[in-house]
Amino acid sequence: MDEQRRIRIPKRAGLEGRAFLLLALGTYHILLPVPSEKPELDIKGPIAELLTQADLDAGQDIAERWRRRERNAHGK
Repeated sequence: MDEQRRIRIPKRAGLEGRAFLLLALGTYHILLPVPSEKPELDIKGPIAELLTQADLDAGQDIAERWRRRERNAHGK
C-alpha cells in the first residue's frame, strides 16, 4: 500500500476495474470490484429496513463461509 492508500494489483490476478472494495477478514483480504455505473434498481420498502436485513444476511453469509473454510483447512 502506498502513501495514498492504493494497492497495486498484478494483472495476473485476473481482476478488472478501476475501484475495489477491500474487506479484511482476519488474515484474509477480499477485493470486490466496484462498478463504474450505478445499476438501476426498483426498490420496494423502507431503505433502512433493507439495509438492516442486508447487513444481517451478509454477516450470516460471511460466518458460514468462514466456518466452511475453517472445516476445509482442518480436513473435516
